[in-house]
Amino acid sequence: MRLDLASRDSAFKQVTQQLRDRLLLVSGGQASHSSVPIQGSGTFAMEAALVTFTGKRDKVLVCINGIYGERIAKILAKSGINFEALRFPATLPIDVATIERMANLDEGFTHICFVHCETTTGIVNPVRSLVETGRRHGLVTIVDAMSSFGGLPIDVEVDGIDVLVSSGNKCIEAPAGVAFALISNRLLVGGVSHASSYCLDILDQWQNFEQHGEWRTTPPTHVVQAFNKALEELLEEGLVSRNRRYCRIRDKILSGMTALGFETVVPQDCQSPICLAFRSAEFVPDKPAFESYYDHLAANDVYIYAKLHDQTGTFRIGCIGQIEDSGIDKLIGITAEYFDISHSILAA
Repeated sequence: MRLDLASRDSAFKQVTQQLRDRLLLVSGGQASHSSVPIQGSGTFAMEAALVTFTGKRDKVLVCINGIYGERIAKILAKSGINFEALRFPATLPIDVATIERMANLDEGFTHICFVHCETTTGIVNPVRSLVETGRRHGLVTIVDAMSSFGGLPIDVEVDGIDVLVSSGNKCIEAPAGVAFALISNRLLVGGVSHASSYCLDILDQWQNFEQHGEWRTTPPTHVVQAFNKALEELLEEGLVSRNRRYCRIRDKILSGMTALGFETVVPQDCQSPICLAFRSAEFVPDKPAFESYYDHLAANDVYIYAKLHDQTGTFRIGCIGQIEDSGIDKLIGITAEYFDISHSILAA
């Protein structure tokens, strides 16, 4: 972050190419996909993928079981792209059999889009089964892997994903500011962009990288360098080891919070190591109660996600990043103290 490189300089071009290559190494897509970074948050890349690869004659099946699936539907609606939303409870994974029936009933679908790890509750959706269903029906698959890429097992070639979208500031553990799409080469080569926006035309972005090795517009050069370094560290740690580290953090948080009387809402076999959603009718019955609890944690330099999810009555605690055991112990201790929970429970 301390080294200032000019965005058109050959040294920065090398950083960009290295970042793109490392994304393919992490994803397993070296032979099948291309990586296309784009400036902005993950939603920028998600919208770029949607408006580039879906057109006015297409119809998208959007599978929703949380806030970020709803956001995909909002993007499509604002872009004037035809879609149908199939909604499931936020506490359950997307049902593959239901998607199969829907695809059989309507042969007009051209694309299927869903979130891999829906962090509304931390639930993991069955990515491979959903992609297989889409491919059987000839659908282009667009997967939001914002919170899962680098932390959960996923292989874009083996899993058959056409477009995967993610961001550097989740499991890659880079600063926010750069997102990316991993796109099947068959969509890129000879492909046609439907984007009406210059900035969000991710096909044009890819073509510029391939032809000139440059970003079309000025990128956040320091963030790109930090992103590249974070990818280096992810590859050094290994995907299996990073997943194992996140799982251990999840289990420690889960053990501590459930001992205090909080409950989770996601089936155990669908619970990600990305974040946990907790609720308690006794301790956090409503939004004011949560806000008071959150403010107390923040006053003690402990931070969790700052919103209560109305539909499930849950609040979220993240499991990713450089979280140490001492930080988890502090969270559990302050929570117990705030709600005046017996120390005998903590010792049990």
